[in-house]
Amino acid sequence: MVRFIALALTALLAVAAQARAQQSWDNVLKAAVAEGEVDVHGGPGKSYEQVLTTGFKAAYPDIKLVFVGTSGRDVILQIMREREAGLYKWDVYVGGTPSILQTLKPAGAFAPLRPALILPEVTDDKAWRDGFDAGWMDKEKQYTFAFDYTFSPLAMVNWDVVAHDDLKTFADLLKPQFAGKIVWDDPRLPGQGLLAGQVFLKNFGAEFLQKLYATQKIVFIANRRQEAEGVVRGTTPIGMAAPVDEIGQFQAQGLGQNIKPFNGDVKALSGDTGFGTVSLMEKAPHPNAAKIYINWLLSKAGQADWGKVLRNSRRLDVPPGNPAEVPPDGMPYSNLQAEDQIPIRDQVVAIATKNIPAASK
Repeated sequence: MVRFIALALTALLAVAAQARAQQSWDNVLKAAVAEGEVDVHGGPGKSYEQVLTTGFKAAYPDIKLVFVGTSGRDVILQIMREREAGLYKWDVYVGGTPSILQTLKPAGAFAPLRPALILPEVTDDKAWRDGFDAGWMDKEKQYTFAFDYTFSPLAMVNWDVVAHDDLKTFADLLKPQFAGKIVWDDPRLPGQGLLAGQVFLKNFGAEFLQKLYATQKIVFIANRRQEAEGVVRGTTPIGMAAPVDEIGQFQAQGLGQNIKPFNGDVKALSGDTGFGTVSLMEKAPHPNAAKIYINWLLSKAGQADWGKVLRNSRRLDVPPGNPAEVPPDGMPYSNLQAEDQIPIRDQVVAIATKNIPAASK
């Protein structure tokens, strides 16, 4: 009898909590509709724009969504200058880390995110890989939350141009025949190329990374579309940190069908969040609409949409956007994009800056 009463009381408390959450949600939604608009920064390119806007617009047609999609390296300085001038234009920042944790967070540009998380499904530990709190990227665990965790390949290789026998390990990249045949998302800038440098440093050491940067006439660029084109055309058939989503667009047109991932002989990979973290801007011009957007994004519906950019959500109740890039069984992995990994990133930037030939700078 005592156990029955305890279970009944627990059920009643759960119902009451759900009712309170629904009332809070209804109040915020009403205020958001009155605000009429939400201004969101997101990842670059049409595919990110579609997944970060289409579902929200359908669910909340009374809230105008103003979306701008760029990489962090293109917009962070703009946001910093705006805020220094007393201009607060953004409600929600969706993008990558840790560049924002080195710039926007110390500048006080983010508000605590937890109070904005209203829907119970958003913070349900059972819904998230390793539990909800595993997604926090900042040391304080309150400003930047990663909803994405994808094991992107270190390299995408056009095997129509590169023979499998010639490229079996990453040490093979030092072969003379591959000089000038590698494109690398610039590791001196925030992005996937820097993350690849971190993985190389962890697996093969600084000396290997120094030699690779200095001797192989690598094409270092910071244009995701051009990186993908080089791999597809075969002019630079080895794409270090090449964008899978951009290559996928070519493959959807029947091009580059023999471009496949290559992780070589690494013993420890790093999952990455890509453009898949969210932060609430401090002094957001539309604070209630920002809450509605963030809760939609982190809900099952929003994360199901996210998978359409061939990225994997940390939510366990949505299918992976790219089943080939879920956490590999048995291989150690770590999150090298969290704030506590910034010193390692700084080391990679220093190695790249010192060793990349002047012609590439």
